[in-house]
Amino acid sequence: MITLQYAERNAQVEEVEDRLKSLSLAFESRTAAQSVNLQLIDGSKQIQGLTAIQAHLDELSQELHQWYYCNC
Repeated sequence: MITLQYAERNAQVEEVEDRLKSLSLAFESRTAAQSVNLQLIDGSKQIQGLTAIQAHLDELSQELHQWYYCNC
C-alpha cells in the first residue's frame, strides 16, 4: 500500500490524493509531525517533494497503461 505523509494538509496533499484516486491505487494519508516535506512511501521507495512524487506517479501511470493495453 502507498502511504502519503505530510506535516500540514494543503492543496499539494489534495492534488496527490486526487491523482492516486484517479489511478485507482490503494493508499492512506496521514499527518507526520516530523515530516517537513510531502512524502510518498511506495514499498521500499520513499519519494519526497511534489515534483518527485508527480514523476513517480507518471511512471506508475505509464505502467498501468501498458498493462491495460497489453496484447498478451
